[in-house]
Amino acid sequence: MNIDMLGDMQNYVGLSELIEPYQLEDFLKNHWPNKPLYIPHHSNKLQVLLQLDCLKSLEDLVDERRLKVRACLPDFDDEYSSLLLDSEDALKAYRNSMTLVFDSMQTQNSTIADSLTKIRNDLGLVVGGDQDLCRARSIVYATPGGTGTRLHFDANANFVIQVSGSKTWFLAPNESVNYPTERFTAGAAEISFALEKQCHALLLDELPENHLKVDLQPGDVLFVPRGYWHATETFEDSLSLNFTFSQPTWADVFTKALQEHLLVQTEWRELADGLASMDHDRKARSIEKFNMLVKKISTELSDLDGANLLRESRLCQI
Repeated sequence: MNIDMLGDMQNYVGLSELIEPYQLEDFLKNHWPNKPLYIPHHSNKLQVLLQLDCLKSLEDLVDERRLKVRACLPDFDDEYSSLLLDSEDALKAYRNSMTLVFDSMQTQNSTIADSLTKIRNDLGLVVGGDQDLCRARSIVYATPGGTGTRLHFDANANFVIQVSGSKTWFLAPNESVNYPTERFTAGAAEISFALEKQCHALLLDELPENHLKVDLQPGDVLFVPRGYWHATETFEDSLSLNFTFSQPTWADVFTKALQEHLLVQTEWRELADGLASMDHDRKARSIEKFNMLVKKISTELSDLDGANLLRESRLCQI
């Protein structure tokens, strides 16, 4: 069997295929992880995904669905303002102008699952064992014509493949917070405590004048970085396949690696007893114990080696 035949048998998409005709090296240098990229469709690119039976139509997608479907409520134009529906009820919601969100597509289709894993590996994203710092997911969005999503930014990076129909995207750089670890939707009544501490300027209420407009057609790909403001509009029914990846921070890596290091020691495995006690003295003793442990580890930090921590925690192979 020759190499060309082996290539034809590949039943997944990697990062190189996803961003063609852009070169992987150029993408990693000039776009990943902070600068968006629009890639128009060409030739027979991504056919292994675009020709999947489950993506031929919304009805096929619903017929093959084994999990519940999220239907976005029209009150706030935000995908997390939603309710879970059985497949047969999802089409009814769609016909009532509700966007459908098919989460965890990697659990339903092996080609999507293999593609998700390959793209994650190509990006070099650390997983971190059972806790999965990357949390790679694949999602299909079925958006009825005449609807869209409100301006927001995500804490993950997103690769969008337009499968059918069209969708207009509006994007703008985030000048309020660098590398956010929380999602935010413009007009939300509250902001999370973590995000509030990360912001260095007020968050937007509407798109700025310097925004970018992208019209996605079938086969087009759009890379949306973490934290980048975006909103969407559809004028015709749209189906899109997304590969989304959480962005493990150095804080995530350090705390995970340090936790593995500490759990080898008996005293760090003890119950954190009394921290929430109503008994003042018991709570004070608990805080004192924790303070003692923190002071002890702080004296050891200068002798810790990052490479050794990564090796001991098996976060990456060294």
